[in-house]
Amino acid sequence: MPLVNLIQILEPANNEQYAVAAFDVFNIEMAAGVLKAAEKTHSPVILAYVEMFDSLVPMEAYTAALRRLAADSLVPVCIHLDHATNFAVIQRAVQCGFTSVMIDASDRPFEENVSATQQVIQLCHPLNVSVEAELGHVAGNEGMYSSDQGFYTEVDQAKEFVARTGVDALAVAVGTIHGVYKSTPILSFDRCSAIKAATHHLPLVLHGGSGLSDADFRRIIKCGINKINVFTDLTLAALSQLRDADLRGGKTFFSVCVDTALAIQNAAEEKLQRFGCVGKA
Repeated sequence: MPLVNLIQILEPANNEQYAVAAFDVFNIEMAAGVLKAAEKTHSPVILAYVEMFDSLVPMEAYTAALRRLAADSLVPVCIHLDHATNFAVIQRAVQCGFTSVMIDASDRPFEENVSATQQVIQLCHPLNVSVEAELGHVAGNEGMYSSDQGFYTEVDQAKEFVARTGVDALAVAVGTIHGVYKSTPILSFDRCSAIKAATHHLPLVLHGGSGLSDADFRRIIKCGINKINVFTDLTLAALSQLRDADLRGGKTFFSVCVDTALAIQNAAEEKLQRFGCVGKA
């Protein structure tokens, strides 16, 4: 199936009030497991590559593999650059064939965030590449335990930011964190709904989606979230499988990799069920 960009994959989600999962993947086992989950559940899916992955798996080589896997898939797939802070990295991603990018200038002053996002949009939109940005700050580190609080997205700033940039999707800070929660998160559902209304129902993005309850997911999606990022839960599933692997019992490294991909597939399927996107491909 042909690759799609973020607008194409999120527009139906926005209209029908469900969320598409964006899974951060840094090897073939992760990507294959996620795609099998999406195909099994007939769900659209986003394969995301984080800027920090470049030190482990070079973007150019990995993107070629992702594009081939996506092209052979039976469901709509978007290949997305996640949490890019460097314009040169975004340029590389566009050249590699990413169909969507995220510029994360959320740690900069508001005007600098606007300017950085405008620069990325000027590069990407003529090439049919979608752009996500972040306003407010989702604290924590991917895959790590965190109790950081970050700071919430302001409704009036979100309205101005979207109007001035023309961004395609906005990641908002409404009480989640990256990584594993040390305490129960307190989500600001009313704030999310207000941002949705103020931005004329732009697709909103939730970062830090690992560890929330089913009830939290259902409610935050009703409040306007259409894309939910997942990484920590995939890595925890993989680590659990690796801990249980008994190489002394005759298992080969290949069979361990196969089992790990299956564990990732199962974890991805669980998220797809929770986000309401099953059967939407």
